[in-house]
Amino acid sequence: MRKFSHKFLNSIWYEGLRPPIILRILSVFYRCIVYLRRFLYESGFLKIINVGIPVIIVGNISIGGTGKTPITLWLSEELSKKNQKVGIISRGYKGNKKRQEPIIINSDHSATQYGDEAVYLAQESKAMVCVCKNKIKAAKLLKEKGVDVIISDDGLQHYALDRDLEILVIDGTRLFGNNMMLPAGPLREHVARISSVDLLMVNGSQESIKEEPLLSNYQIEYFKLINDEVREINGNQVRPIIEFSDTEVQVLAGIGNPEKLYSELKREGLKIIPVITEDHGEIDLGTIQNIKTIPLFITPKDYVKYQGRVEDNTWLLDPKLEIKDGSKIDSLLNEVIENKS
Repeated sequence: MRKFSHKFLNSIWYEGLRPPIILRILSVFYRCIVYLRRFLYESGFLKIINVGIPVIIVGNISIGGTGKTPITLWLSEELSKKNQKVGIISRGYKGNKKRQEPIIINSDHSATQYGDEAVYLAQESKAMVCVCKNKIKAAKLLKEKGVDVIISDDGLQHYALDRDLEILVIDGTRLFGNNMMLPAGPLREHVARISSVDLLMVNGSQESIKEEPLLSNYQIEYFKLINDEVREINGNQVRPIIEFSDTEVQVLAGIGNPEKLYSELKREGLKIIPVITEDHGEIDLGTIQNIKTIPLFITPKDYVKYQGRVEDNTWLLDPKLEIKDGSKIDSLLNEVIENKS
């Protein structure tokens, strides 16, 4: 039923199917709640907390994968190059710990307990990663631990945490879907929210947004996630993806928009067999058939959930972030560092 619902919603949000009246009614209520909540913070009825060190927000206004996590990793690396000690806040989504109090995690922590995204960030960055549902508590702990700059992953709608820089990440393929708010559409906030952020980062090319007039007047950095090689997890062999051209490959991608990855691999000539799982989901690897004869590709964010349990002929994708320019964001990062209190 869950898979059916997800497929049904995607057909409404991105494929032109008219939303049922109940979803449109709920969307109106949701929009009113979002506006009221934002008004209460902007007018001072609800308090915005400044933790005393720079905070960079990386987020989106739509449900599903846009590329926030790779951007968070890239920002962390760039700030480290500028001699900044970086802290990252993650809510630890889908982790089974309560996460009411902040905890600093490392690469040895369990993705089952603290979420695949958080553990992946801890493994792939030099940053101090703090998991907590309460971003204020997380930010205060990171400050106590001596970080210079905080990056809040998926923090755009958490207005209680004051911020110095807001980066909105957009999927250049899906954009804003049907431009409707949840649940009739994929939007967490109205598209007008883009006018208040400091920078838009589009996962795609300038060509991909030519039919979206809303984006024509804003600062935009374009980036791509490129998978050009894979590493065999048990054998440690590295092969270019092009070597799998005209070959059947199973792909396990519990990410927000796996179709984007499938399309990229198909362009390289691979014959894709999706291993279906929900975003951040976990499956029984024993249910995957024919791994000995049909290679299994797995994303790094998925792999943190299965470490030590994968079969032979399982290959780890190695996405690389390619930013077209980078000058806009570099300038903004320098401003954040220079304006530190």
